[in-house]
Amino acid sequence: MVDKVYLLRHGHIDNGSEKRYLGRTNIPLNRQGKEQAHILHDYFKAIPIDMIFTSPLKRCLQTARILCVDKPITYHIVEAFAEIDMGDWENVEMSYIASHNPELYAQRGGDLEYFTPPNGESFHDMAKRVRDAFDAITHHATGTLLIVAHAGVNRMILSYILGIEIRDMFTIEQPYACVNELTWNQQCMQWNYQRVL
Repeated sequence: MVDKVYLLRHGHIDNGSEKRYLGRTNIPLNRQGKEQAHILHDYFKAIPIDMIFTSPLKRCLQTARILCVDKPITYHIVEAFAEIDMGDWENVEMSYIASHNPELYAQRGGDLEYFTPPNGESFHDMAKRVRDAFDAITHHATGTLLIVAHAGVNRMILSYILGIEIRDMFTIEQPYACVNELTWNQQCMQWNYQRVL
């Protein structure tokens, strides 16, 4: 069983001035994001890490590669840690969806957990794949793990261990390059959580 998990969000990306749905859109880190990844590298320099797991998307892979510098380990790609699949809404401005598909936009707001964008996935389906992968990794690995993922993935894991409903997951702040520390409490058989960066 794992003792501790550091759950990170990737560094900053260029996502435009208008809010848009960026799930599987494969955007790399921008300059600020690379700087944030180097800050994370320095933060973890003296912290022993046994294994690193990452989303397959560029922004996470780049962050993971920088974290692995000077460490005697490499990273493992976990497909289930990819961000939500927004289907036809992928990389489309939210204001465009609201004005061109007001009914679907309203449905999503009214049923955040089960609404599925056209050709995409629901948060409910995403939660299952993310939580199953998290359980599998933490039950079969040992020591201290580091997971590099996305705001949505992190919120799914944190809402799971904190007992927060999916509809309320956006109350969990996950800024770029944040670090969440999860420590397994054997006595209580539960995870203890704190955001450390």
